Amino acid sequence: MEVGELRVAAIVDRIDGPSNWTIVRDVHVLILYEAGSYHWLETWQGDRRTSLGDPLPGEMWLIPAGQTYRASAKGGAVRMVEVEIPTSRLTIAPETRALAAHHDLALAALVRALLAGDALAGDALTAILARTVENMAGRAETPAIAQRINDLMAFIQTQLEVPLTVEDMAAEAGMSVNSLIVHFARATGRTPAQYVLRQRLRHACWFLMNRPLSIAEIAFATGFSSHAHLCAIFRRKIGMSPGEWRRRHRSYIVEAEGEA
Repeated sequence: MEVGELRVAAIVDRIDGPSNWTIVRDVHVLILYEAGSYHWLETWQGDRRTSLGDPLPGEMWLIPAGQTYRASAKGGAVRMVEVEIPTSRLTIAPETRALAAHHDLALAALVRALLAGDALAGDALTAILARTVENMAGRAETPAIAQRINDLMAFIQTQLEVPLTVEDMAAEAGMSVNSLIVHFARATGRTPAQYVLRQRLRHACWFLMNRPLSIAEIAFATGFSSHAHLCAIFRRKIGMSPGEWRRRHRSYIVEAEGEA
């Protein structure tokens, strides 16, 4: 559907088994995941890994025009909204960090308004995106450093349920602690510790949405020390309790699979 200079579409995607796909467009593409589960999603922009773990409701991925976006998933069904943005409406510098698994309530609301046909939402959406990517300007890393960060992200994903210090991560990456912090932040916009916490929270959200486990069981399965620890971090970072998040989002997977 054309809404002003932008194109927007609601998409239901069902994957019956392991699948890989590539997207290259001559326009920028913003993808908002609304519901459902791929069970696992790994995304790449060029030769850099950008995210690991199942997409959650409200998370967004931005694919810059002319860049290669690759993804792999194990299966499942999702509902998403895709917005195509002409390069004349949004400029993205070549070394801008990837916007992946990005959560912004205002931006997500504008995507939904655009889907509903609100032409005024397009200007606000591109303005927010322009400010966001401007603050994500980066610098090129050597292929060797980029590969170490790629590998470390995969390693972290296997260690979410156990204690993991920055010294552990530096040793795994073959870097000093200070060097790791600098290069990891350039690649992801977060320190290693911040990234680990975010991935643990995302994993906890996935469990809340997809598994009938208690909050305490989920806390221990995702590297938090206790039920209380998970609840405190959840309220500070997400603004609600784990139980409230579960009540709001648990039906989404059923909804998406029913549409598929």
